[in-house]
Amino acid sequence: MKRTLLQTSFPILSLFVGLLGLLLTGCEQQNYEPASSVAPGGGTVSTFKSYTLTSADSKNIYGRIVFYKYNSTTTLVQMGLYNTAAGATYAASIYQGTVATSAATPLKTLDAVSGATGAFATNKYFTISEAGFYDKLSTYNASVKVMASNAVVASGNIGANAAPVAESN
Repeated sequence: MKRTLLQTSFPILSLFVGLLGLLLTGCEQQNYEPASSVAPGGGTVSTFKSYTLTSADSKNIYGRIVFYKYNSTTTLVQMGLYNTAAGATYAASIYQGTVATSAATPLKTLDAVSGATGAFATNKYFTISEAGFYDKLSTYNASVKVMASNAVVASGNIGANAAPVAESN
């Protein structure tokens, strides 16, 4: 039984034409443009006060803490430290009083700071959900300390104890 070239090629040719037809008609894709519009003010936090954190030991860890007014009941806090150790974690808190005279008990314990990034380890911002906190910030007798174990590695005065190094309303 001899097959001709047409007889052996016909099933392959039929399959090819069928698949080509499916591709051209059955898989139409609509190309959607990305939605780049947001609600007015969405994603923008422009009211802030920034304070310097200076090194407290020979490791020369320093940086800034920034308080952002998100709304009347929410203040976002961001920290950026330099010269932190990659494997270390640092505790950060707000204390009553100046750096030199601050209390031993924190008023607000902030998130831990990652030594790998110098920023908060869990989220970019620490959230203070307290009505009016940001609006009263300049009147607070407070300071911030960053600790490695029980040793202060960076600190800075905030509120009434220091003028912000940068701010925007």
